[in-house]
Amino acid sequence: MFSLTRKILNSQIIKMKKTLVFLLVSFLYSCSDKEPLPSIIDTPEEEECPSCIWNEEFNGSSLNLDNWNFETGYGDNGWGNNEWQLYTQNNTKVIDGNLIITAKNESGSIGKRDGSITSSRLTSQGKVTIGPGMRIETRIKGPWGQGMWPAFWTIGANFPDVGWPSCGEIDLLEYAGANPKSHVNNRTNKSTNHWSHDGNHAEYGNTITLTESLSDNFNIYELIWTNDYIETKLNGKSYHIIDIKSGSVYDPFHGKHFFIMNLAVGGNFSGDPNNDTVFPQMMMIDYIRVYNL
Repeated sequence: MFSLTRKILNSQIIKMKKTLVFLLVSFLYSCSDKEPLPSIIDTPEEEECPSCIWNEEFNGSSLNLDNWNFETGYGDNGWGNNEWQLYTQNNTKVIDGNLIITAKNESGSIGKRDGSITSSRLTSQGKVTIGPGMRIETRIKGPWGQGMWPAFWTIGANFPDVGWPSCGEIDLLEYAGANPKSHVNNRTNKSTNHWSHDGNHAEYGNTITLTESLSDNFNIYELIWTNDYIETKLNGKSYHIIDIKSGSVYDPFHGKHFFIMNLAVGGNFSGDPNNDTVFPQMMMIDYIRVYNL
């Protein structure tokens, strides 16, 4: 139900591997009070990533809606962030093995939530979930420019029940674009955890700065999620670790999360686009791969 392509299992070896993974996962989660994570029971695209427990390679000609949902419109107050863009399904394409989200200027001028700027936002809510004991890796090429706000992140699957930030949030990719392209903002990624502490928003994050713009090449963003800590890496370099063993960080980071990927334009984090902002801008995702630790 959850992988991008469907292939016929022609060998008993592959069938045995699927059965063993299912039995192992069922045993591990039967020893805890957490629900099984549905995505890890599915058959991965083994030709692309034989060691994955789930992966999305975007090898088809269209988005696999068994894995993804579109969130459209302006959201509440610009998705709670004062964002400018209108999210639509039309700004997402799957081309040459990449998911491409394109931020566009639909008219000669730009304005806040007036339809002049469009983009896309996708989630795996209710379809694919991840959690502790996993490593997530995604390969992404980002946009650049004043007002650009790309993000690849997760939030707790209990979001509809407890709201944000109580559900917890993990940002793997997030940066505020700037002009010109050589600006340090286009080279600096931030990884942040968000949660609720005594009823108030709490956060902890760190940044890493590359020598080249995050829009120049594909980069590998990695999340290592254990029962004791969460760590993020960029191109193999660790730069953010948070202890989640106890306290208010325990519950939001010991349950299931789902993926979100979007390209916002304008907002509290990125600042507003201006007349020097170059459109269109693209966020390109090559793959998302999930491994057992």
